[in-house]
Amino acid sequence: MQEIGYFLRAKKRYIGDAGLTNNPNLVLRKKAHHLERYLFAPDSYTADFAKNAAEEIEKILESCNSIPVAQEKWARKILGEFKARTVKASFAICPMLKNNAVRGQPPVSAEKLMELLRHRRSRRAFISEPLTKDEKIAICNAAQYAPSSCNRQTINLLFVEEPQLKEFVASTVPGGYQFFSKAPCILLLISDAGDYRYPEDRAVPYIDGAAAAENIYLLCETMGLGCCWGSYSSFGGIIRERELRKKLKIPDTHLIVGCLAVGKSSQVVCEIPREQAENRFWNNYYGNR
Repeated sequence: MQEIGYFLRAKKRYIGDAGLTNNPNLVLRKKAHHLERYLFAPDSYTADFAKNAAEEIEKILESCNSIPVAQEKWARKILGEFKARTVKASFAICPMLKNNAVRGQPPVSAEKLMELLRHRRSRRAFISEPLTKDEKIAICNAAQYAPSSCNRQTINLLFVEEPQLKEFVASTVPGGYQFFSKAPCILLLISDAGDYRYPEDRAVPYIDGAAAAENIYLLCETMGLGCCWGSYSSFGGIIRERELRKKLKIPDTHLIVGCLAVGKSSQVVCEIPREQAENRFWNNYYGNR
């Protein structure tokens, strides 16, 4: 019942044109994503759906002056490509596909990425040194570039560093209160989830948060920072959640989708073996090799 009440309150902020007032950036990102998907695969949406998305994009671009320059440029590009389309039916109509654009080489090799993935550990021993502003910005960028449902990008980060407040937040983490308070920072991942459908999308904000957390984990490994992911989410995974929300001034229209203990760490963690990959994947049917 608590969860249903949350989603009903949050959803009110996006019914009709309310989303254009409360969070036009989110609506623009989602609608431009829909239109881009239509350009690549026209049979993924109806023509009317794509037309309505284009109209909403135009409305936001004309009426809102708070759209970041890069977001506006991208949305106008997608809108321009949609208006210039010449191919119909089920054929791709994205200019990049029509012109046989070639993907660039990835900035890192698969081997180097796998090396980083294998090096990642959860670290629970920290050095008492606060995060710098540059480190916080880098962490936020890592979270921003995680995949998200329909390109909503709803994840915001809250860095909790004030000692007493950090002690309180640590006490709300099941299984992590013993060491979370010793980290220089407790990082909360918070989602403006009002645009998600209920109950169909009820788990999606948490999935988006998990993707962002993994990006943060990997970046921190490259920066000499340690992370530990707490089992922490709204409606059951947080001790005294209402009190926590009040203390941290988190709106009751936003979900708490995760938390990390973060800070410089010299802790060395031995390699933790994984099962052979051949024993963990199947072909077509579960259990079929």
